[in-house]
Amino acid sequence: MKRAIVCHPFIFAIYSVLGVYSQNSVQVPVQWVVRPLVVLLFLVALLYFALRRKNGDPQYTGLIISLGIFWFFFGHFHRALFEKSPFWGTTLGILLAFSIWTIPIAFLVSKWTWGQISNRGLVTNIMNFSAVIVVLLPAYATGNTLIQAIKQTRSYENLRIPVVLEQKDKQPDIYLIILDAYGRDDFLRDVYGFDNSDFIGYLKQKGFYVADSGTANYPQTLLSLSALLNMEYLDELTIDFRNTDARGPVVNLVQHSNVRRSLKNIGYDFVALPSATLSTQMRDADLYVALTAGDLNEFEGLLLSSTVINLLIDAWDMSVPVPSYDLHRRYILFSLEKLETMPTVKGPKFVFSHIMAPHPPFVLDGQGDPIQPQRPFNTGDASGFMGTSEEYISGYTGEIHYLNNRLIKVIDIILDESSPPPIIIIQGDHGPGNYFNMIEPVNSCLKERYSILSAYYFPDKNYEELYPTITPVNSFREVFNQYFGADLKLLEDRNYYATWLEPYIFSDVSDQVQSCYISSE
Repeated sequence: MKRAIVCHPFIFAIYSVLGVYSQNSVQVPVQWVVRPLVVLLFLVALLYFALRRKNGDPQYTGLIISLGIFWFFFGHFHRALFEKSPFWGTTLGILLAFSIWTIPIAFLVSKWTWGQISNRGLVTNIMNFSAVIVVLLPAYATGNTLIQAIKQTRSYENLRIPVVLEQKDKQPDIYLIILDAYGRDDFLRDVYGFDNSDFIGYLKQKGFYVADSGTANYPQTLLSLSALLNMEYLDELTIDFRNTDARGPVVNLVQHSNVRRSLKNIGYDFVALPSATLSTQMRDADLYVALTAGDLNEFEGLLLSSTVINLLIDAWDMSVPVPSYDLHRRYILFSLEKLETMPTVKGPKFVFSHIMAPHPPFVLDGQGDPIQPQRPFNTGDASGFMGTSEEYISGYTGEIHYLNNRLIKVIDIILDESSPPPIIIIQGDHGPGNYFNMIEPVNSCLKERYSILSAYYFPDKNYEELYPTITPVNSFREVFNQYFGADLKLLEDRNYYATWLEPYIFSDVSDQVQSCYISSE
């Protein structure tokens, strides 16, 4: 009788990588899938042939390896338990979860259990079929992401024509500091009860122009940054992607923006600081200031966090880019620290820094001491925030207090040590999300989400062309016109709503961004 072909260990190995990628494809470059996939398939093949040679039974070997892969990715099971109760995050809880996970799998792969199975070929065929079924969806999602990446690259080449700028003898450094979810001071005062007047006063005293009625063009980071860095609304740029929720199109717009390309053409180096969100990590910059040493990327760290190896990483406090509250905190502190050193980098340069604060999760209190939420790591905002409304306001205002103190030091150093004086733009990509609805604009606090900090420092302090209601889509139009001889028409300042599931279906809410519905529940 012909034995069933054993292929399920290799398909399950593919699923182990693609399954994690498909859930994080918004941020993770598709090429990051290749290395862990090749490594895992190589290890599975090596283990398969070694065990087969030892026991002489390919079907039993396949069972051991497939269930071994299942066991190895213990992190998925542990996270599911941890989301139900903080107990599973304690040492006792972790040991208990590991035992619950390990004992049944050890029983299933034992020689005694295998010896009780009479139709082993049927078991192999069932596992082959199951492996194919589970891998279909993530394989399709990954393939679709790759196709879209190729399609959007071709589409954008004709749309994003660099602006012709005049090259000057002494060109100022340009700093773009994005503070994720940093809201406008009047909203923070009126709704959150947080007085931000000291920081706003500091900015004005240092010579900044602060747009007192500044609003975001879009309520999501990638949409907002795409408009800012390409100086365009997104209707035309994303027209080919209306029926998708993939973020690849706007990641491309952010990573290889018109502003970046235009400045590059007149001799600017692009300097990128690391971000806690992968989609704004500009690793192909002229200078990318990496947080973690070595070649391990965050997707590989995410895979490791899903495995039993994560237990060793936690126990030995290894410096591995595993998504966690600690890594999130390190990104914030590292970016602030490295901003202070930027004046020493030879210019002219365009420095981009996206700091994931005061956006959730809140990992620093008002004094800069670490906060460690007792729940699985999650960066969700608005309806995705896992805590209470009171926790949101408390965590947000505490983190913004600390952030302000650090920014004062950063700004003082940049202004004191830069020659010629720099151009600095400090903006929130959008406002906070305690009362904001990501599903529909009705019964939502639009004022909260669209009211942003928007501050500009120009070397000659000539702010005649700036105005209180300026939105990010016009920020670099103003800079290019005033300092690089461009003649760009300012666009009408508009605000657009898009849901998380339909990011390219835009609704004009310009007449509603001062409304704020707060549920009494």
